[in-house]
Amino acid sequence: TGMDKTIGRVLDVLEAQGLADNTIVVYTADNGYYMGDRGFAGKWSHYEQALRVPLVIYDPRLPRAERGQVVDPMVLNLDLPSTFLDWAGVPAPASYEGRSLAPIVNGETPADWRTEYFCEHLQLRPTLSWEGIHGERYVYARYYDQEPPYEFLHDLQTDPDELKNLVDDPEYKE
Repeated sequence: TGMDKTIGRVLDVLEAQGLADNTIVVYTADNGYYMGDRGFAGKWSHYEQALRVPLVIYDPRLPRAERGQVVDPMVLNLDLPSTFLDWAGVPAPASYEGRSLAPIVNGETPADWRTEYFCEHLQLRPTLSWEGIHGERYVYARYYDQEPPYEFLHDLQTDPDELKNLVDDPEYKE
């Protein structure tokens, strides 16, 4: 509710200044600090509550029927610089790892769009450092400061809340 009200105020100012028809508004934020989920605080694990961040893009140039969509492609915060440059008509440097979200905002997900990404957390060494792969179906994480390392494997299709660790389940070995 607070976010809706604040974005509404931004849109009202853009309208008052004559900029509403050609200004794209992007809202994102930091991780959610778990908000008590799992009995956790902080944001330093492989679980969805720690990795996901909000992303809302409002492009007034889109037809009204195409606004308000929730889309599935896996996007990352590193896609934002390439997106902003694309909207400005400037090519992204070859060194940028992210890709423009403009096609997705326009309803066209590229066929070669990512289906997984590498993630890690290194700042709380030596106790909470981990690395992993987050895919459309599976999440694998390895907390490597412990001896032996502690691993997690979650099947998001059968366990979207990541409550069951399948790393030792022989059915998931491959």
